[in-house]
Amino acid sequence: MNVIELKNIVKTYPGVEALKGISFAVEKGSIHGFLGPNGAGKTTSMNIIAGLSSPTSGQVLVDGKELDKGKVPIGFLPETPPLYGQMKVAEYLKFVAEINDLPKKLVRDRVFEIGKRCGLSKVMERLIGNLSKGYRQRVGIAQSLVFDPKIVILDEPTVGLDPNSIIEIRELITSLKKDHTIMFSTHQLHEANLICSHITIINKGQILKSGPINEIRKSLKNRQVVKAVVRDWKIIEPDVVLGEIRDLFPCERVEIESTEGQTELKFIAATEEDLRPSVGAYLMKKDCGLLSFREEGMDLEDIFKKVAGP
Repeated sequence: MNVIELKNIVKTYPGVEALKGISFAVEKGSIHGFLGPNGAGKTTSMNIIAGLSSPTSGQVLVDGKELDKGKVPIGFLPETPPLYGQMKVAEYLKFVAEINDLPKKLVRDRVFEIGKRCGLSKVMERLIGNLSKGYRQRVGIAQSLVFDPKIVILDEPTVGLDPNSIIEIRELITSLKKDHTIMFSTHQLHEANLICSHITIINKGQILKSGPINEIRKSLKNRQVVKAVVRDWKIIEPDVVLGEIRDLFPCERVEIESTEGQTELKFIAATEEDLRPSVGAYLMKKDCGLLSFREEGMDLEDIFKKVAGP
């Protein structure tokens, strides 16, 4: 069952067509990643779903009904969190809960419950304006959850957070799946790859791919990714490697990443031919101290590069 449906959404500004008739759906109970480069149309789409902006044409359905601009049953963290710096954290979350009609008898407990879940317990009585950027981002996430919406939309939820906080927010988002449908945009493909069940990829105002990650992988099944780790690699330019192997076996892209003491090479090809024998023979000929060698399924970054291009 789909809880969000966009049907042929167009959004134009003077001289700019930001969204070019996009259509996609978000399935109930999913964690849905919305991926694309800057300027692709992610924030515009999310603002339309949340009822903060109207499409030029097209239709948005929430729970099968036309989106009610007056009362949106969606928790939303916009790109810039809507915070009041002169309010204390607990006071602000109470305010957000009340204006979204959470029953008064539930407000106090819900405020402190969601404050704890978002890692805000130690700052609940502090002014928002005195908090670090990371804590302000947490408050923004908390306000999207405090009135217990069925649908939660998060625009870049991990911006400004340190690595430990990113792990905590990832765990929080995963835990929300039991009671909420989550849609979030991100530039961190690694994060999306870890927690998303579904993705939509947008670029230049057009949807390139949308659906369960596993089904998208299957639709690109003729793509191979062979990864090798070597000890001694003197050629560090991918274009040089591509030139060497062009007449030996098909390969459209080589990615090389060197760390202390070893180098990882990723050979990516659009072919059903098993590349492992050819790649293995090439590496043995280079006498580069092969440490490990395996074929991998496409990760989210490979999928994104395939469908979005440069």
